Amino acid sequence: MSESRAPIDIRQKAGLLGGLIRQVRLAWRLLTDGRVPTPVKLIPLLGLAYLLSPIDLLPDLMLPGLGELDDVGIILLALKAFVDLSPQSVVREHLDKLVGTQAKANAGSTIDAPYRIHEPDQE
Repeated sequence: MSESRAPIDIRQKAGLLGGLIRQVRLAWRLLTDGRVPTPVKLIPLLGLAYLLSPIDLLPDLMLPGLGELDDVGIILLALKAFVDLSPQSVVREHLDKLVGTQAKANAGSTIDAPYRIHEPDQE
């Protein structure tokens, strides 16, 4: 008996990847913003230093596959902590700009107009 697998929604994959890209762009904007305190800016840099260092929680060679997961996890946690510890007003401002630029890019593909439903006369 074969199990039928649920089809993977392409929008979910694109949403996950798009969210990750948006998070990286937000982190870059926050790193270059002078209103974010310097100690908070060290968080993603420390995550990057861990990624590049030869010291690992799970060695890559001893546990193939799992060894890379701790690297990815540390980077994602560092990005999340960086955004969470940044001043929320600055984060909101940059998020609004990021979403606004995406909305402007998609604005050309939307038609916004009044409409009415026409029903034929019934005789």
